[in-house]
Amino acid sequence: MRVDTLKPLLLASSVSVLVLASAGAIAQDAADTAARTAAAPKSSAVKTVTNFTQALRCMDELFLGFDKRGIVITSGGIPDETGKVKTGTKEMLITAVAKMTMKSGAFEFIDFHSGADDLGSLFALVGGAPSKIPDYYIRGSITQMDDNAVRKSKGWGVSLPFLDFGSSDDQSFDLISMDVSIGETASRRILPETSTSNTMVIRKGGTTKEGGGKIGKMGLSFNLDLSQSEGVGATTRTLLELSLIEALGKFTRVPYWKCLDVDSTHPLMMDQAREWYDTAKEPDRIMFFQRKLAGMNRYKGPLDGKSSDALKESIAEYQAAVGLIADGRTNFDLYYSLLDDTQNKLAELPTATVRREPLPTLSSAPQPAPQPVADPNAAPKAPVAGAFRLSLTSERGQKPTYRVGEFLNLTLGANGNGTAYCYYEDAQRNVARIFPNQFYPNSMISPSSSVRLPAGGFKIKFDRPGRERVACVAADREMVTPGKLTGTRDLTPLQVKSVDDLIGQFKQLNPTSTASIVEITIQ
Repeated sequence: MRVDTLKPLLLASSVSVLVLASAGAIAQDAADTAARTAAAPKSSAVKTVTNFTQALRCMDELFLGFDKRGIVITSGGIPDETGKVKTGTKEMLITAVAKMTMKSGAFEFIDFHSGADDLGSLFALVGGAPSKIPDYYIRGSITQMDDNAVRKSKGWGVSLPFLDFGSSDDQSFDLISMDVSIGETASRRILPETSTSNTMVIRKGGTTKEGGGKIGKMGLSFNLDLSQSEGVGATTRTLLELSLIEALGKFTRVPYWKCLDVDSTHPLMMDQAREWYDTAKEPDRIMFFQRKLAGMNRYKGPLDGKSSDALKESIAEYQAAVGLIADGRTNFDLYYSLLDDTQNKLAELPTATVRREPLPTLSSAPQPAPQPVADPNAAPKAPVAGAFRLSLTSERGQKPTYRVGEFLNLTLGANGNGTAYCYYEDAQRNVARIFPNQFYPNSMISPSSSVRLPAGGFKIKFDRPGRERVACVAADREMVTPGKLTGTRDLTPLQVKSVDDLIGQFKQLNPTSTASIVEITIQ
């Protein structure tokens, strides 16, 4: 009996254990599922897109249009010298370069790896040294990371016998800077024209609300904190892409500013293009003109970097088509026009027929042009709409009066973009250039900003009574400087009789130029 009754008891116990075990397994599975659910990301993966993603594709198109390809480069990454930014900048750099070379094949990035891991073992297994040695390398670093460089805070509060309540808004801004440049592998020389330095701002802000109250003997309090912060990693990627666009754009000498939505007439961009033009060797300049005009089907000659009648003829035809002086000469205006993408589409325009005539010969004493006879009954002519105009003014009027010991102070402006040269004539008719000068070498002027004269690091102090003048000559294009005026130092007397003589020489070589003169009386 005992045995017979024991078997059902044992069976019941076994069933109980099985049931408990099953319940435990189900509970464990539920716990695992809950843990996986809690650990899973709350949103789906998102492709990384920055403010310069489209600009990287634009750079690829530029490299393709300017026939830039097969440039072998490498980089060790952009290290963080501040120790505050923990990001994989080398991988960011590789990704950015890859986006800029999809169609054009402008760059071939060679990876150098010195780690003793699987990748290092693989490189050693296939021979160690790469089949191609990079000609250039990208280097740089995160040079600045200022926490809370700017901080703003405002708040308010209410205090009552039974209730306290307050709110505050805080904003702070961090600054992160990156310097990037291109180096030449063979000589390890850093190419100074490629150096860039950019800074971005990281914004952090939040709203805090606090309250407390008392109901009878029971206290009540609450706190609410809402804050947001821009990511350091995303800012670093954006900053790196911007720096690469600028550095590689300068390195390849393509108009990278078009990919940054900067107008081609911006003074800084024109300065950059002028620097490229001035520092280029003459054969390289001619080769540039040959390539661009050949791409427009305007030039059929050889691409040899040598000037020819065929090249001059095609240049003159292009100049006539885009509104430049059709003299067949190579100059900055021609270079900048060809550099501008919008002008490159003029290949579809019909070829213009141009009759080129030699420019007038400069003589030591310019001959006055015949003056037309004015019709007294004719109505005065209105200024041509859109014509380039120059203004040279003083806060004391067009004929200002100064006292001995005071300083010259004029304002130079224009209604459009152009170049200007300004000269000072003393009481003895000695004339010297004051703009541009060694302290302010940029001759560009624009309607968006005026120039104070004298510009740069010097002043002109009146030391004796008399009558003196300041004259400026300008045009909406690059001007040809008379031979006697080139190569002279600042404030060195020129070989001219007066500023009137000087203006006459400029207008002989630059028919579209305009001038402005301020008469000064010193007491």
